[in-house]
Amino acid sequence: MKKKNMATVQAKMATFFLRKLKSRAFKLMDNHTVFRAEKEKIFSRVPCPKSVNVKYFDIDGLESARFIPKKSKYAHKIVLYLHGGGYTSGSIKSHAGLIGRITLETGIPHLAINYRLAPEHTYPAALDDAIKAYSWLLEEEHFKPDDIIIMGDSAGGGLALAALLKIKTMGLPNPLTAVVISPWTDLTVSGDSALSNPEKDPILSVDKAREWAKWYAGDTALEDPFVSPVFGDLSDLPPILIQVGTDEILLSDAVRFAVFAAMKDSDVTLTIEEDMSHVWHFFWQYIPEAKNSIKDIAQFLDKQINEWQTTHPEAPSSLGKKTADAAKLSYEAFKLGKNALKKKLSN
Repeated sequence: MKKKNMATVQAKMATFFLRKLKSRAFKLMDNHTVFRAEKEKIFSRVPCPKSVNVKYFDIDGLESARFIPKKSKYAHKIVLYLHGGGYTSGSIKSHAGLIGRITLETGIPHLAINYRLAPEHTYPAALDDAIKAYSWLLEEEHFKPDDIIIMGDSAGGGLALAALLKIKTMGLPNPLTAVVISPWTDLTVSGDSALSNPEKDPILSVDKAREWAKWYAGDTALEDPFVSPVFGDLSDLPPILIQVGTDEILLSDAVRFAVFAAMKDSDVTLTIEEDMSHVWHFFWQYIPEAKNSIKDIAQFLDKQINEWQTTHPEAPSSLGKKTADAAKLSYEAFKLGKNALKKKLSN
């Protein structure tokens, strides 16, 4: 009981801190250069574990970094990580603590990139950079597609899903799997969780999200599938793990994407964490829910890697993994997504 009470106190403290951070952030948002710098300063206080080596370099002008655990469980695999930040902020540095922790827990090296940010660089700059990094892993680093995992949080999670759609459209082989944390899949910001109770989210603002969406999309329609992947063709995707909290405006983004992908027979595992806010994983030092969710990511990747090795021991390196397995969605996920499901079926 004491441990449970302590966890509750820690979660409340984290939420309190986030609301204070949100209040301070609003005061800085009129000067986006200052806002970016302040956000990077605050989030970079989460340290990268010392047992993870970080090596910075560039991919033909694209700022990048490798996160390499001293003890690699899967040294032959690579995670392409796309950071969050509303497409307008965030960096390798701001997310180094989170990326490092996931690297350590999974035992898989990570490649992180500083994709170009809005409003200076509108769509498709960020997506082009993500595809550039994926192609570099295939063509220059000679990774097999089934050795690559795409991961991202928030806007980076939406970008990861958009990258999957782009990879399919380009005829490139699918990566082994994808993991997205609190993904921003609908830049129209029209989900039920954004419209019904936006004050519940201690981090994100609906008004600011809509402003950043316009900055990123530029002259492109917000409903474009490569901008808002929830509106795309979600068939023939690799297995995807989606993690989202109940206390965030992007809950509906995750639920609708999972439901629509399930309707296209794509393999999606959706987990909804009660009372958790946007990308709670950042607080892995302080709250057990964050540590547990990162462990769940590691277990999911273990399963995907082991299943692939078992069922495709001699698969040609030129083939990526595609699946038509029934989507693994919880009853709660379908319940939360019922409105989206009804709307889809009525069209």
